Amino acid sequence: MGRLDEKKKKKREALLESAYELFTSKGVFDTSISDIVKKAEMAKGTFYLYFKDKYEIRNELVTLKAGELFRIARENLQKQEHENLEETVIHAVDIIIEQLNADHTLLEFIAKNLQWGLFHHVLLEGGNEVSTSFFDWYSELIQRSGRKFRNHEFIIYMIVELVNSTCYNVILHGEPVGLDELKKELHQLIPVIIKNQEV
Repeated sequence: MGRLDEKKKKKREALLESAYELFTSKGVFDTSISDIVKKAEMAKGTFYLYFKDKYEIRNELVTLKAGELFRIARENLQKQEHENLEETVIHAVDIIIEQLNADHTLLEFIAKNLQWGLFHHVLLEGGNEVSTSFFDWYSELIQRSGRKFRNHEFIIYMIVELVNSTCYNVILHGEPVGLDELKKELHQLIPVIIKNQEV
């Protein structure tokens, strides 16, 4: 990478970092592009060299943050052997939940901004290298199971929506149950979701 490319990369990263800090402290709606460039100590015109608007930078951040969650889950899972598909998926969910529990700011950002259309782009259409490799790994896992499913993409959708919607209040407010109890429920529901899609 040349010096010019490195400089561009650093500017882009500074904009992403500033946007994330503002989005997680003020919210996306109350953050302006002027706020982002001021925090990044750049001219407003510089922002538009990299992003169309604040929603594009938000989507990029969701892509990066979600991709990182999946990367860590995948790396941890590769270190261990699991008996079956259900056990592997449950373990992946536990790893992701623990990451969100350790970083409440990330949990709030992901929970408020991860919609299915964006998730589909992140995970299933190659939103970035990290997430693509996770979906490749998941597809390989399905293939290795020797089982047939009507729609293995729908399995991921259901599980992500379930985890995303239930973790928010449980982790941040301890309601309506504690995290250990939620995990027990998820451990029972995930095999049902997988089984219901099996042909």
